[in-house]
Amino acid sequence: MSKKHAAAAVVPLSPQAAFRAVVYLFGVKPMAAALLMAEGTLHNKCNTDEDSHHKPTLRDVVEVTRVSGDNRVLESLDRMFNRTGIDLTPGPVNDTALMELLCKVGSESGALHQAVLKALADGKFSMDDLHAVRGEAFDLINAVMNFVQRLEGLVDD
Repeated sequence: MSKKHAAAAVVPLSPQAAFRAVVYLFGVKPMAAALLMAEGTLHNKCNTDEDSHHKPTLRDVVEVTRVSGDNRVLESLDRMFNRTGIDLTPGPVNDTALMELLCKVGSESGALHQAVLKALADGKFSMDDLHAVRGEAFDLINAVMNFVQRLEGLVDD
């Protein structure tokens, strides 16, 4: 799966649910093969309903993230601990790329405003509303930092 598809995917609040979503979107069979793991073992590690010792290890999380290019487990952990992670992957520094990133900032800002508007529409502000607004805020912060990081590539030393 490309990073573009991963970025557009919903980030579950639970890291376990995010792990499952990443593995299932990538495909259990190809992921198990890439991890040199039995397919059934990976299915067990993805089972969010079972409370047993069959849970993903830190190594599993790292390898699934590396193989898939999908950072949703990391993003879920960031949100769980009220933190944000910034993608510092180098990319092209040209006018088109900068305009795309600037438009992404504007789009994420609009998504944050929409989440706030929706949350306030019924006159009540729930924990689900807070999670939705916080998620959009994290996405906006990430977009801004990606834009700034790319501008750093323009600095003439």
